Amino acid sequence: MSACDFCTQLAYGMSFPMPGENKEQRSSQRTVLQQVIRIRPFNPELPPEYCTTVNLSPDGLYFTTTAAHYAIGTNVYVTGDFQPGSPIHRAVAGAVVRVDKLEDNRFGIAIQLLTGI
Repeated sequence: MSACDFCTQLAYGMSFPMPGENKEQRSSQRTVLQQVIRIRPFNPELPPEYCTTVNLSPDGLYFTTTAAHYAIGTNVYVTGDFQPGSPIHRAVAGAVVRVDKLEDNRFGIAIQLLTGI
């Protein structure tokens, strides 16, 4: 935020997030749903991973993992309702938008999808 933006917000009584304050950015409600998904980074040097979602929305998902290679901006392919051996899989592109450090050396990963799964 520039000094000019800060002054404008003060002058017009606009609020702005304080450091460390989380501002809700979700565009749709989450549904608590455990679904097996396959996450495959665009980078072929990173391995695909099979995870279970914590929650889903029409335009995103959240899962936990022990893999430490996810960072904000990492592009991935997501295959929803993944069943090993099934010939029918539809992968959609997405990007990591949040990485949470959890207990037990785990990470919470939020992915915004470019199309729904």
